[in-house]
Order: sequence, then structure tokens, then C-alpha cells
Amino acid sequence: METSGEMLKSYLLLVDRMPRIMELPTLMRQLKSNTTEIFILHFLLNNGSQYGTDIVKATGLTTSAVTQICDKLEQEELIERTRSDQDRRYVSISITRKGGRALDKIFGIMASKLVENIRELNDEDADELLLHLRSVEHLILKRKELVAKQR
Repeated sequence: METSGEMLKSYLLLVDRMPRIMELPTLMRQLKSNTTEIFILHFLLNNGSQYGTDIVKATGLTTSAVTQICDKLEQEELIERTRSDQDRRYVSISITRKGGRALDKIFGIMASKLVENIRELNDEDADELLLHLRSVEHLILKRKELVAKQR
């Protein structure tokens, strides 16, 4: 039985290797995108319209970095910015239909790469891998809920 420290090291190793297994760097170059841009699009898709400060908190980036990324995403028509009628200082950011389609395309390609790379697994091993990934996701979500309750 692995200790929690060993499990953490195994998990971090997997997280580190996963982008390379899925050929993510090559894919990002082909799509002229990066993981932060994809994260922001996904964040907006899942959470609806957000303010820049919400994206700053979600990404851990500086305000100027988020502004720069959003400038690029807006120029590519993947997001749109809308100023508040009540207070023009507040700008909400939302994903566009084009942004949603781009995200679908990216996730489709990533899913294909993942399937391609784990194709050699038998059904039982593939099911076990999915079970473990869902367990990790559940633990992460549970941890986030606990942290949110403590605030």
C-alpha cells in the first residue's frame, strides 16, 4: 500500500506527463493557442459571464496578463467584453459561439489523442483508468468545496 506521499508523487508525475502523452504542446502550436487561453475559455463556458478579477482569481495570473490574453481572445472573436450600464468600469467577459466551437474542436482533438495513446489498454484496464481519474476528480472537487466553506 502506497503512503499518501508516494501517491502524491505518482499523481504529480502523471499530471506532469499527461500533456506530453496527449501531444499537447504540438497541438497547441497547431491551433496557435496555449493552455491558459483554453483554461479561460473553459472557465467562461462553465461559469458564464465573468469579470476580469474572477479570471485573475481562477488562473492565479496578474491582471495585466489576463488582460493581454483576453485582448487576443477578443481579437479572435472567441470572447466578448461588455461594459456595465450602471458602472462603465465593470466589464463582463463571456465566451462567444465561435469560442465554444473552438473549445469543442480542441477537446475533440485532445480526446482523440488520449484514446489513441491508451488504445493498447484492454477494456478492464481502460475502465480502471477512468475510475481512477474520476476518483481524483471527485477528491479535487470535494477539497474545493471544503476550502470554499472555510472562507
